[in-house]
Amino acid sequence: MKSAPFEHHEPETVAEAVSLLEALDEPTILAGGQSLVPMLRFRLANPDAVIDLNRIDELDYLEEADGMLRIGALARHVDIEESALIADRYGSFADAAPLVADPQIRNRGTIAGSVAQADPKGDWASVLLAHDGEVVARGPDGERVIPADEFFLLPYDTTLDENEMITELRVPTPLDREGSAYHKLKRKTGDYAMAGSAVRIVLDEEGTIETAGIGLTAVDITNVRATDAEESLVGERPSKEAFKQAGELAAEQSHPESDEHGDASYKERMVNVLTQRALADAAERAGLVVKRVTA
Repeated sequence: MKSAPFEHHEPETVAEAVSLLEALDEPTILAGGQSLVPMLRFRLANPDAVIDLNRIDELDYLEEADGMLRIGALARHVDIEESALIADRYGSFADAAPLVADPQIRNRGTIAGSVAQADPKGDWASVLLAHDGEVVARGPDGERVIPADEFFLLPYDTTLDENEMITELRVPTPLDREGSAYHKLKRKTGDYAMAGSAVRIVLDEEGTIETAGIGLTAVDITNVRATDAEESLVGERPSKEAFKQAGELAAEQSHPESDEHGDASYKERMVNVLTQRALADAAERAGLVVKRVTA
């Protein structure tokens, strides 16, 4: 099946793209196109106009600046996967990148596009939540910074206005005693997550957990933070016992649905296990070694 006819616009600046968003009637944005193109092909999406961002060079970057890791709207999954900066300093990002779909999709798909899609089985939203990330949007009224905690509303629904586009994702650069990790359960290579857990911890000078962030994948109507688990970790020293309690609280706060891949109780157990394993990896990256859970 082929897509229905549509107008194809190729702006070369963000300002031009925003003008098109305001002028056209319900346009659709294309960046990597790994979600949109199949929807067009099967006519699940039938836009009158598509705004293709791929000629906007100013959106293609991955860098640290002003105390933030900044990910432009055209940065691809493979850019994260192959970045020495990411491998050295951002454990959860480095863990997540090679787990996204397959190489063909990682070569074209964008991190910002995945976040904008707001599929609760997507990986990047959980990583963004665990890192207290932000979404930067541009529209006719200028730039707006949206905390990740306030961005996701429902499956495939966000707080972006109709005439806004994501220009950047950003998270704070790591502190001295910070570690992060992402663990994901999937049926086979290329699949979406059955469950996933992104974690970030920051230790104080005595080795006590000062800050904790936990984002969960595929176990609620959106990617969500396990706030009870986060709070249980603050003030504790990294340990198998502390991580066990956090894993159990994360599982309790999840709301997975039973499907052909497993029932809800199994997925809750996986949230528990994945969270504990990710916390152990994060602690090691922060400078401490804690025994990993094996089952």
